Amino acid sequence: MRPDEFTPGTGSGYVVDSLRSARWVVPKANYEQVVRAAVALGHDTDTTACIAGGIAGLMRGIDDIPVRWRKALRGMEMIEPLLNGLLQSA
Repeated sequence: MRPDEFTPGTGSGYVVDSLRSARWVVPKANYEQVVRAAVALGHDTDTTACIAGGIAGLMRGIDDIPVRWRKALRGMEMIEPLLNGLLQSA
């Protein structure tokens, strides 16, 4: 993978293709569109969506992740205090 080559991925799950696929969908308008576009590529959707969602989350922050998705996460009662502590120390 070269930074100056913008080759679209196919969602195959192969490492280089997963990165290309994530790079292809990350420019979408918001976090939800990024993840949905990654899944829409088909094939190894969980790998592509995880990579693309991780990058989009880092770029845009937690507030761009839909509240309905965050509320549906199991174990949030354990994770939320840790996350708040981490955010306060930053």
